[in-house]
Amino acid sequence: MRNRLTPILGVLAAFALVATGCAAGSDPAGGTGSKPDSITVPVKSEPKSLNPNWQNDAGGYYPSGNIYSHLVILDWGTVTGTQAYPDLAETWDTSEDGKTFTFHLREGVKWHDGEPLTSADVVYTYQTIIDKKYPLAQYLAGAKLSAPDASTVVIAFDKPNVAFVPLLAQTSNWYGAILPKHIYEGTDWSKNPANNKPIGSGPFKFSSWQRGSSIVLEANPDYFLGAAKIKKLTFSVVTDAQVAMTGFQAGQYPYLTNDFVSNFPQLKQMTNAGGDPVVVQTPSLYDRSLYLNQRNPILANAKVRQALAYGVDREGISETAFAGLWEPTYNAGVSSFTEFLNSDATFPKFDQARAKQLLDEAGYPVGGNGSRFSLRLTNYPVTDSNLIAQVLVEQLKALDIDVRYEQYELSTWLNKVSTGDFDLSTYFVRYGPDPAAYGEHFRTDSARNFMAYHNADVDTWIDQALLTTDRAERKRLYGQVQSQLVADVPYIPLFTENKFSLVHEGWQGFPTQSDAYDKAMGWFGYYAVH
Repeated sequence: MRNRLTPILGVLAAFALVATGCAAGSDPAGGTGSKPDSITVPVKSEPKSLNPNWQNDAGGYYPSGNIYSHLVILDWGTVTGTQAYPDLAETWDTSEDGKTFTFHLREGVKWHDGEPLTSADVVYTYQTIIDKKYPLAQYLAGAKLSAPDASTVVIAFDKPNVAFVPLLAQTSNWYGAILPKHIYEGTDWSKNPANNKPIGSGPFKFSSWQRGSSIVLEANPDYFLGAAKIKKLTFSVVTDAQVAMTGFQAGQYPYLTNDFVSNFPQLKQMTNAGGDPVVVQTPSLYDRSLYLNQRNPILANAKVRQALAYGVDREGISETAFAGLWEPTYNAGVSSFTEFLNSDATFPKFDQARAKQLLDEAGYPVGGNGSRFSLRLTNYPVTDSNLIAQVLVEQLKALDIDVRYEQYELSTWLNKVSTGDFDLSTYFVRYGPDPAAYGEHFRTDSARNFMAYHNADVDTWIDQALLTTDRAERKRLYGQVQSQLVADVPYIPLFTENKFSLVHEGWQGFPTQSDAYDKAMGWFGYYAVH
């Protein structure tokens, strides 16, 4: 079966609107006059390394996403965001049995030091990732890698792996960058000097790194899709969101990522004002959910979980936490990924009286202390999740549940939820680019099944859906999964994640803008900016 994917332009909901007090005019970052060929974009943290395969952290996504290339990639588009499209691999074939994937590389691609990029670099990179168990290894588990010639890579599995290519494309936004064999072979990746002065094959070449301040990249004149219009790209480390916003308003930056756009009343004001800046709203393939840990005997009671589903007022959370800008969801899926969505599988809408009735029926009446029972809501420091959690605490208290809110750094939180040391947590479910992602969250033995959810039928349906290339059959199986999740309530979906970014008028091609889609640049790429 020949897979020659013609990239399709995605559809983006964007609102062109003005913020009171935002400076544009003749400012270099504004929308009038000639635009500079050098830009500075703030990032919230500094990377530990510029080798994303060894040290994967958020601070490195932006520079690494512009320095390196991957086999395949996908972006924020509602179409291109669910279908892998070419990066280093110009075309690829999938065997009829779904076990073998043959990638045909672009001809004439060179590393930034002028050496040719070949299939040997791809095989070396992936094999080292497998051997060292670096990020991406889980998606390559059991793979046999070969390079029949300098422009062909074959990845073979023992059983069908129909989700492999789209998941490979998505993870390419974080790791799985193809590294130069001639630079890394025979070295310890953790100690190679190229981690700090990388040699890639992407649209921008590394120029300098001033620790604690900035990373500067320069356009690669030999990039295989042609040189970028931006000649100098600087990522400036700005840890404070208000400082970044002030710099944006002053015209210091042409673009602010969603990492800095968290003042939702201010964002709504911009949305209603019209003009500059442009407010870009980008739906994603993630939701925001409330995870329910069934190791807790209280939450192991199905009626308690059903009661919580009735007791959550999504519209109230949206108004209080997001100034009404986040759209509630009731599906065990996301509306931006319609192909596999079971629209009939919906969680109940807010009904506080019904929630209290179910808690009574579950054997938890209000006690003498005014409470039915106590729960912990355990979170990590991500702005939208914590905004949701703070409102949830009050909504659950209205059900006469005593809720203690706990916030930890990411590593501590991850240890707690991984070991079951929590009751509730706001998290996410990733539904795309392939619904195989259901397995990551809801299969009994999956790493993200922090809820201790177990349903043998769900396990079977998830496994069967990975063994067939028939998309109609896969939709039927995942539809059954969604219906069962609604019945079992291991989690409560709340919102489809929305990413908001700001762009000064006149600028185009930033990664959340629709004209950037289909440009082999991914979530963090700036190749198309102009």
